Amino acid sequence: MSDQQRSLSGYKSKVAEPGEFENPNEGKPPLTEFDEYILKLNVFPHVKTFKQAKTNKDGTTSIEEIEKAIVEFSEKNTGNIVMSFLRVDKLNFSDDESYRSAVIRFFHKIGHPLIEGVEPDWDKYFIVGMRFRARVVVGTDVKDVGGRKVKTPNGKYYVDIPTCRPLLPSDKEGEDFEKPATQPAAETPAASRPAPDEAAALLANALLIAKGAKNRGEAFQKLADAKASKEVTMALFDADLTEKVKYPI
Repeated sequence: MSDQQRSLSGYKSKVAEPGEFENPNEGKPPLTEFDEYILKLNVFPHVKTFKQAKTNKDGTTSIEEIEKAIVEFSEKNTGNIVMSFLRVDKLNFSDDESYRSAVIRFFHKIGHPLIEGVEPDWDKYFIVGMRFRARVVVGTDVKDVGGRKVKTPNGKYYVDIPTCRPLLPSDKEGEDFEKPATQPAAETPAASRPAPDEAAALLANALLIAKGAKNRGEAFQKLADAKASKEVTMALFDADLTEKVKYPI
């Protein structure tokens, strides 16, 4: 007896309503917004297009499409999933933190800052297994309780970016996102890579500017403050990535 087949044309698919998906945190000990947790990146993020309202200069409202990285972390002790949705199609390096892109603030907070003016290679930032400390924002649903609208926790959690920070020395037990199991294969193409003498000079310049920096975050901040060239900044970035830089500088 052959399997019956039919055309997809005219097929009516059921569209899942919000809330129908299984919550991966169900049955796990709840997290609170008051405690700090160690979070670990589970899988490399994927990108999704969202629609959002935009207020135009003339006061009218329009709908624009933006792209966000959907990032999934897990909490060390309970295994709860903690999410973050970071816009990546447009980056703003504003000096005013309130206008700075969330993804830029995130990596700055955990001590792995993006290089201003340089298009980021996300494979060198979102490293599976990377860890950091942060508090979480507890998701809520509005329910009708005795005729009153009450917000109740729904078991979903989101990274509270302003509270992110690097691991404490006591947290580092052999798993460090700064030292991935396999170094990223993507490097500067040989055709555009500086000659050895030039590269050494660029790195020497970068180290001079960043002298006194206690970690990579301070080093790149010193370069940014000094408005170092892209070439000088990349020289330090490459040296830091291959662990040729010792801190403090």
